[in-house]
Amino acid sequence: MPPRPGCDPSPPAAGPPGPAREPAAPAIPRHRFAPPSDPAALGRAWCEHLAPIFQVRLDGAPPRTPPVAMTTYHLGEIIVGEVASPAQRLERSTRMIARQGLDHVLVSFHESGGSRVDTGRRRVAVEGRQGVVLDLSQPVVIDADPGSAATLLIPRRLVSDEVGLVETLHGQVFAYDADPAKQLLHAYLRGLLACGPRLEPHHLPGVSHAASKLCGACFPADAGARAPVDGATHVAIRRFIQSELTSLTLGTEAITQRFGLSRATLYRLFEEEGGVINYIRDRRLMLAMRLLTEAGGARRRVAQVAYAAGFADEKTFSRAFKRRFGLLPREARADTPPRPPGPEKASVLMGWIRSLAA
Repeated sequence: MPPRPGCDPSPPAAGPPGPAREPAAPAIPRHRFAPPSDPAALGRAWCEHLAPIFQVRLDGAPPRTPPVAMTTYHLGEIIVGEVASPAQRLERSTRMIARQGLDHVLVSFHESGGSRVDTGRRRVAVEGRQGVVLDLSQPVVIDADPGSAATLLIPRRLVSDEVGLVETLHGQVFAYDADPAKQLLHAYLRGLLACGPRLEPHHLPGVSHAASKLCGACFPADAGARAPVDGATHVAIRRFIQSELTSLTLGTEAITQRFGLSRATLYRLFEEEGGVINYIRDRRLMLAMRLLTEAGGARRRVAQVAYAAGFADEKTFSRAFKRRFGLLPREARADTPPRPPGPEKASVLMGWIRSLAA
């Protein structure tokens, strides 16, 4: 068939090739462990990659080739990840906790391999197809076998109202295939990892909200810990304490008067933390630690931080801080380099974690 008038049947001449287009960056921040070109450096690179969360010591010969992998997604107010790791010892010491100022919860679903977890209060074994909850404001030592896991890092404030006593969950082991709610949380986490590259920023508030609600379904507060007040009152007490941390009048009397409780009842509610006064002091110390380690913390005097966290004087504050974290407040300031020096200050992962308001 002859060509129609005005149509050129020949293909257009090929012009010089243009510059290759870079693939579009994902809408959601993604961070991957990048193995070094030198296999002998793999172990050190892996330890540095995990340094924002754990001090790492590799057991046996350092890994020389993958499988060693970690991919994480920053989903607004939560961070999700999947990891394939070698045999290793992971530790969060009181000194590390003080220097970082993190107040988050880590839920890890072991999909293969196992570990031994020592929180100081409990020693537990975690097997494949089991999970463990870690309160990152408390010390822990983990001896882990080679294996893989899916993880959820979430600020305490997103889950404390849902699960009640977050502190008592530290080191709790669960079999997620045996519990429908925990199985659902694992499936949700796996779905987030699969959909991470395709999520959009407007999805993230709902994603974070759903994660906190699922945590509440998985780890409801122990009914015995709540008695004899109902769950709503129990949550309200904890909210009241958090909102009044800077007040010098916050104490047993203020709480019992506001909520109409006896001192004995109030103590039972916080028995796991050594009583309500001990709980208040710990929350104040965590607030002070965040003030010292956040950006601009170096410009605050120790006395200013003490008063801002609800302590009556600098001496009492410094003594309590040293007992809790093993170092003085001035040693935990944002301008004080960590000892031993590490890469966490410039770490992408640490920047993400700090962006999750605790």
